[in-house]
Amino acid sequence: MVKPLAPFKIDHFLTGEIEYDFKCLSTILDALDALVYVSDIETHEIVFLNRFGRAEWGSSNQNKCFHLLQKDPLSTCKYCTNTKLTDKNNQPNGVHIWEFQNTVNEKWYQCRSQAIKWVDGRILKLEIAFDITEQKQLEHQLRTAHDEAKSTANTDPLLNCLNRRAFFERFEPMLAHCQRHQYPLTLVMMDIDNFKVFNDRSGHLFGDQILLTTTHVFEKSIRESDLFARYGGDEFILALPNTNQENAIELLSRIQKDMAKLAASPDSDFSITISFGLTSLTEKSNVDNLLNQADIALYQAKNAGRNRIEIYQAPNENSPQ
Repeated sequence: MVKPLAPFKIDHFLTGEIEYDFKCLSTILDALDALVYVSDIETHEIVFLNRFGRAEWGSSNQNKCFHLLQKDPLSTCKYCTNTKLTDKNNQPNGVHIWEFQNTVNEKWYQCRSQAIKWVDGRILKLEIAFDITEQKQLEHQLRTAHDEAKSTANTDPLLNCLNRRAFFERFEPMLAHCQRHQYPLTLVMMDIDNFKVFNDRSGHLFGDQILLTTTHVFEKSIRESDLFARYGGDEFILALPNTNQENAIELLSRIQKDMAKLAASPDSDFSITISFGLTSLTEKSNVDNLLNQADIALYQAKNAGRNRIEIYQAPNENSPQ
């Protein structure tokens, strides 16, 4: 078994010009606004720690790097880069640049790690770490602002459900996926019966309450994989992947019953009814013809007396025009 080398003592080598050069280098490193340290790749023992590091983490006192720089003193860091710094012949293989959040002060650092040949012949790690906490905080703020802006662009401001734009962004790939794998898909167009009459008679706040109640019922009834959106006004659209017409009608019938149990508002005793028009995916389907078919079926439901579920029927080519 090879006996580990004794800790390197710089004082043993500092004579004359070497001592002067070391003091110059130490002064430069201590002036840097960045962590600079050197540690043994095998034992993790800190050989050099500059003033920035001592001010932030304390004196090294021959500590191992993970004892001093991280909260867990019992094991090496989970993101330790030592094994990445040398080749199969244990020779330096270049600079490794990476980022991490320190567990002691919770600051973010960008690190430049590399193996170097030390003055006593050992291969050690030199690491220079720059504090990038402010940059990370700014990135987080920008990412949050972007996510909020995207959510606003995709969400109906009153109902907090998908809007028309967001629906089509997600429906097109859903349609392509179902066609490619030959999965069933049902598209439903719907609107609230007599909504304009109630809205005109009782005011827009009353109308908003009807829309909110309707949205709440649907969101409780559908799956995460389904797409439900406000299409415009009192009209909604629902895409049901992996759902045939029979299962879609079963779902819509349950929703009709749930709606019938609810009052439109606390001071109203009338129930909300909805008309549905639905169509299903075929080999020749595209977004436009599915929308047109569902819209035709919805028109038929309203003409037949409202509060109905109508399925689109393709016209018989042999029927008189």
